[in-house]
Amino acid sequence: MFKTKQVPSVSNSTSMVTAEPAKPVKALSRATTVPSIISAEMTIHGDLHSNGDLQVEGTIIGDLNVAKVTIAEGGSVSGNITAKNVRICGALNGSVRSEMVTLTATARVVGDVHHELLAIETGGQLEGMSRRLVPNAPQISLPAHGEDAERNDNHPRDGHEYQQAAD
Repeated sequence: MFKTKQVPSVSNSTSMVTAEPAKPVKALSRATTVPSIISAEMTIHGDLHSNGDLQVEGTIIGDLNVAKVTIAEGGSVSGNITAKNVRICGALNGSVRSEMVTLTATARVVGDVHHELLAIETGGQLEGMSRRLVPNAPQISLPAHGEDAERNDNHPRDGHEYQQAAD
């Protein structure tokens, strides 16, 4: 494939030079180095799916399914977010499902937050429910509302059964 060629040297003798194949250059993955940015003057209608990071400075009306999302101050999302890491500095009208959720002092969230870890800075607003996700935890089946109302010895809220003390 590569041929040996003779190159004249300064001393009028010939030297042998062997060409080496070029080593492939490892390309950097843009998904792990640079986030996709929705700029302040941009509005997107529709769902977004990505294995990379997303920074929202504008407006998205739709659901997000990304690795990491940051809603910048002034940015807004109307839809549900599923991501490994969510940082909200702007506005969200919808639910979040994430391992790590951070609401900064300027965050305004209307919707439920399902998380493993949750941090809310002083001034951050959450109007909705916060539900902790426990990885690999057994699911507890709860009776429907009112189904257990007549029994006082069963407290399904904590998943344990209690016996009423004998008098």
